[in-house]
Amino acid sequence: MLRDGDIGFRRTMIIESAFRKVAARLIDLSRAFKLSIAITIDAILTFGVSLFGVKVYEVLCACVVSSPVSLVLSLTFAAACLGIFLLTGLYRPMLRYRDTLIIFSVLASTTVAAVLLGFGLSVVLDRSSVVPMVGILWLGLMALMLAWRLIGGAFLNWANRDLARRVTRVAIYGAGRAGIALAEAMDRDDRLDVLCFIDDNRQLHGRTHHGLKVVAPEKLPGLVERGSLDLVVLALPAISPTRRAAIINRLAELKVKVETAPSLDEILSGEQEATELRAVTAEELLSREPVAPDTALLARELGGRSVLVTGGGGSIGSSICRAVMAHSPAKLVIYEMSEFALYSIERELRELLENKGGRTQLVGVLGSVLDAASIDRAIAAHGIDIIYHAAAYKHVPLVEINPIAGANNNIFGTLNVVEAARRHGVGKFVLISTDKAVRPTNVMGASKRVAEKLIQALGQEGAGALRRSNGAARTAFAIVRFGNVLDSAGSVVPLFREQIRRRGPVTVTDPNVVRYFMTIPEAAELVIQAGAMASGNGDVFHLDMGAPVNVAELARKLIHLSGFSVREPGSETGDIEIRFIGLRPGEKLYEELLVDGKSTPTNHPRIFGADVGSKDWAWIEPYLLRLRQVIDTHDVDGLINLLHQVVESYAEQRNTAPMVAGRIALVAGD
Repeated sequence: MLRDGDIGFRRTMIIESAFRKVAARLIDLSRAFKLSIAITIDAILTFGVSLFGVKVYEVLCACVVSSPVSLVLSLTFAAACLGIFLLTGLYRPMLRYRDTLIIFSVLASTTVAAVLLGFGLSVVLDRSSVVPMVGILWLGLMALMLAWRLIGGAFLNWANRDLARRVTRVAIYGAGRAGIALAEAMDRDDRLDVLCFIDDNRQLHGRTHHGLKVVAPEKLPGLVERGSLDLVVLALPAISPTRRAAIINRLAELKVKVETAPSLDEILSGEQEATELRAVTAEELLSREPVAPDTALLARELGGRSVLVTGGGGSIGSSICRAVMAHSPAKLVIYEMSEFALYSIERELRELLENKGGRTQLVGVLGSVLDAASIDRAIAAHGIDIIYHAAAYKHVPLVEINPIAGANNNIFGTLNVVEAARRHGVGKFVLISTDKAVRPTNVMGASKRVAEKLIQALGQEGAGALRRSNGAARTAFAIVRFGNVLDSAGSVVPLFREQIRRRGPVTVTDPNVVRYFMTIPEAAELVIQAGAMASGNGDVFHLDMGAPVNVAELARKLIHLSGFSVREPGSETGDIEIRFIGLRPGEKLYEELLVDGKSTPTNHPRIFGADVGSKDWAWIEPYLLRLRQVIDTHDVDGLINLLHQVVESYAEQRNTAPMVAGRIALVAGD
């Protein structure tokens, strides 16, 4: 049998449940229906206040107003007020139950109504009686309109506690056409509450667009610290990459999520909805002003030619394929060992050809550069004029544990392509190299440096060790070095994104580790440009990678831009931990782009020539024979020793790393 207390508790729970159901139904109503409810409530209140105003007028003027006249005056006054409320944007944000800014909206709208109607009434009535009457009406109407909004909001927040999580408070960065269009689109989504515009243009500060105030960027930290802001959306389609990067870097110092809106072109074309936001990319964070390529030079280099890209399905190789396609070659042969990667890039490029009506012939070839016969057939069958050799094993720790496989692919894979190129008279061969080939501490870098020396030796005048049949023309050689590319396979950026998505920890090798970063499209374009400028004698170019980036700081900014705070080592506060795990085998704190030489400028401001030492072919040829022997016999120690012989700085640099390639490989059973 239930006691009185239990019955009372049960009744309370039933009533509370009923209230919650009512609140849920109200929240789920359409925006138009909720707008109608708000206008109806305000109309009733305004009409009631108007009737009260007529009574006040009777007292002040010591007169009597008939009932029909009183009703007409009240209806007219109410209709005029509602018209002014609509014009001043009172109903634009609808009912944002957590939005204290509604106070200012009601205050502004009722004040405008009081001033305009007071002026109108003063024309037909005695001024001495109008001022106190309008003042009383203004105070009463403002109090009632605020009261029902705040009480209703408090009720709905109590009845549906999930509401706080369902409404995202937004600031739009950019008060131009794109920002205003975005605000209008977001206004139709009750899950989004746009608070204000942010803009760098001081002339716009204090103005109101679409019912929203434009404030200075300096106001953002205060909004974030008070917990009044959940999301900043960039609506800046026309600004330069450097300015965009500067804005994003400022926002990355704050603990607020940052996303970017589609461009106006994407919205107008129907490709994306205005509210289809995307995360800010690391490319945007680190971007710099693009330098236009020499299109005439590239057109002469690639137009009407037959081009082969090895490793064409990889991050760099596929981007080189896209860049090559932009200059209308007669044929593009994509040579790739991964079936899925080849399928993906070939399908993408075929769709591009269909959409833009290009005439380039696309050929996908499955094969490994270690298969000399396969690469030879591909070059011979398609009459290749230019080769971009991007196929390589580039992941430092994996190659460090598998040094035989890494060196075999990076050195002898390159040699197989070079031999076939010279045998069939390919006009130009461009080796895609890496900053890790400079004073390497790892097998990957050392093997790429051997490949560079191989190309340099062949590029020297009079190098003729590799036999050319049928009087084939001499192949011109070039080498292009650059550092890390954002979002490439094995890059830290995709790893950071995945770790942030899982709420951490985000792993960084060392607090002081720095790396050069470049976007993949920029790297591909510069590779082609550098290859076009090469004389063919084994020129070594390095790309201007910009300023080195502290990797821990990059991780911290990506965490902040995702809307999370960083949990520092030893701290209990913060959302996502940055965990330092130590340098991996073969890694060093910083990378370089030159050996002991000086950069020489070229015709392109982001491409430099490097004066680096080389071996002649008479030395390289017997060295390759010894290298072939240690690889075939799986002699890891022999491989490491031979790498020391040709890469003079490898032994010295390798001693700085406590864990060395040969020992790790032996432990791993390689």
